[in-house]
This record gives sequence, C-alpha cells and structure tokens, in this order.
Amino acid sequence: MPSKLLPISNEEKKWVQKLTPSRGLTYHFSRGCLRHVMSSMTGLEPLDIPIKADPGEPPSLAEGLGHISMSHCSDALLIGWSPEKIGVDIERKDRQFQAHKLSKRFFSQYENCEIENLTPSQAKELVLKRWVIKEAAIKWQSGKIATNINQWIWKNKSAFAYHKKLGHKVKVYEHIHDQWTYAIALDGDSLTRKPIICLN
Repeated sequence: MPSKLLPISNEEKKWVQKLTPSRGLTYHFSRGCLRHVMSSMTGLEPLDIPIKADPGEPPSLAEGLGHISMSHCSDALLIGWSPEKIGVDIERKDRQFQAHKLSKRFFSQYENCEIENLTPSQAKELVLKRWVIKEAAIKWQSGKIATNINQWIWKNKSAFAYHKKLGHKVKVYEHIHDQWTYAIALDGDSLTRKPIICLN
C-alpha cells in the first residue's frame, strides 16, 4: 500500500460511497486485493469470488472455500486464508507508542512483569509483538478488541495464546519481515507447523 485499485463488486462499491474518503479508499484497496489474491489461487474470476466483506465485519467466504482474515497498517496489507479458522494482524515495526503505558492499560500483571527490566526498545518490541498476537487471536475469535485484548494471554516465545474467560486456545506464529511485524492465529490443535507466506 498504496497501490492501484483492483475491481470490487457493485455491493462493495456502494459501501465505498457510504464511507469517508480515506476509509473508502482503504476498503476498496483491501477488498480488491482480497479478490485478486483469491482469484490467482482458485482460478475463479475476481468478481466471481463469493466474498461477504462488509466494513467493520470479518470477511467470510461461501461454505467450502475456507476462512479468511485481513489486517492492514499504513503501507501494508496482510491476507490470511486457511481451511480452518484464522486470524491475522500486521503493524509497522516503527509504530510510535509508549510501551509501558500501553502494557499497563491492556495487558495482565504477568505480562507487565515481563517488560519491567527491559530497555525501552526491548519493551517496545515485546509489547508490539504481544499486541499483534493478541489482535490476531481476537480476529480468529471474531471478537471485539475492547472486551478481549486483556483476556488473551501470551507468554513470551510461547507457541500458544489462551483466552482466560472463554477457554480458547490458539496456535500463534509471529514474524518480522522488513519493516513490519505480523502474527497469525490458528486453531489450537492445528497441524500447520509454519504458515506459507507469499510476498507481493
């Protein structure tokens, strides 16, 4: 991102008209890319991909085509596609925030203890990693950030994250590529050892 806008459905065009210019541009870009990617992998025409992707709602495919999840930051779009439930999140590594303040507001006491003795740069790296993992888990859950960000617990370097209240368990994969950090959440009993990452 930014890149050229790709074809979207008439229903999606109507949504673009209802959104603010900036949100409409992001919506058009992300849905167009989603259709393009799905087309290249299925052989179907982009506009024939049976996607329901209303603004603010998790996108979904017709039954039998698997599950999808999307995330974007200022200059990148991440699309996840899996036969099982999936959640993805991406952020720029240089995103500016106060690590200790954000951690105390949204994370558990144990998670805050993990960053107490870290340098500011180390704390920022771990908090950002924890944030993308939790947000990917929330998207796997189809939940809301406000009510779930402090319920998901991830211990540094663990391959799993847990939801305290609901008992969910997801397998997580976190990675840094170039100027971005991203996370993928899959079913806790998923047999996927490492997701296949395609770059464009």
